[in-house]
Amino acid sequence: MDTNIKELLLDIIINHANEGIASIDAKGIFTYYNERMEEIEGFSRDEVIGKYILDIYPTSNLKNSIMLETLRVGKPIFGFEQRYKTRKGREIFTRTTQIPIVKNGRVEGVVEFAKEIHRNEVRAFNYLKQKSNYYTFDDFKTNSPNLILLLEQLKKLGDTDSNVLIYGETGTGKEIIAQSIHNNSNRKNKPFIAQNCAAIPDTLIESILFGTTKGSFTGAADRMGLFEKADGGSLLLDELNSMPIHLQPKLLRVIEEGRVRRVGGDDDKKVDVKVIATI
Repeated sequence: MDTNIKELLLDIIINHANEGIASIDAKGIFTYYNERMEEIEGFSRDEVIGKYILDIYPTSNLKNSIMLETLRVGKPIFGFEQRYKTRKGREIFTRTTQIPIVKNGRVEGVVEFAKEIHRNEVRAFNYLKQKSNYYTFDDFKTNSPNLILLLEQLKKLGDTDSNVLIYGETGTGKEIIAQSIHNNSNRKNKPFIAQNCAAIPDTLIESILFGTTKGSFTGAADRMGLFEKADGGSLLLDELNSMPIHLQPKLLRVIEEGRVRRVGGDDDKKVDVKVIATI
């Protein structure tokens, strides 16, 4: 099969994919934009290809653009949900995967795969994410005297507002224990929010945890962080050991004083959150 036929075949396959597919080069210039992405964002490919990414998305910037972050770190980002506006003012909700294009050890660009999430799906997802505290201690079935004793000790954690650190190997049920602790406490009717610290780029984790203030950087809006969303309930910080060291003092302040300050803000907000962390 000659090269032209191969390119035509690849273009047909990509343009009939169910996902939006776009790519940028090492300078952040769009090099590909398929038909499904045109439908999602309302642009034609002629309006996008050859343009700098931040010229297309005015609410994005060097700090919060997932494609540019992938270009910078050279590592894939899977299943990241984002809400943004295009240059035409269209508000978009997508779940994306970003894959760096690496040649001879150098990052030459990024390919994005995007699925649109409609507003009703966003509301349902956010509700489920905050209310997905399904497990209780009754879900543990064991005849092991050691595990039975441990579970009885863990149940007592529901009677206190003390923060909890759970450690163990992958697959040993740390999040199930975290949910069970929450459901056995007086916070059980309040939010249970779980966040995997290893799944967020370093440049975004601070704004996700603590929130943002409008005007603190280009495109920033007044937005609650996870501590504010979990107020009155529990916040699970999974794989806490993956959190950047420079954020640990700010996290410690929230844990010790129960106060959170949004990125770019001057005011502290009182929050009542039980932190459950896993490593």
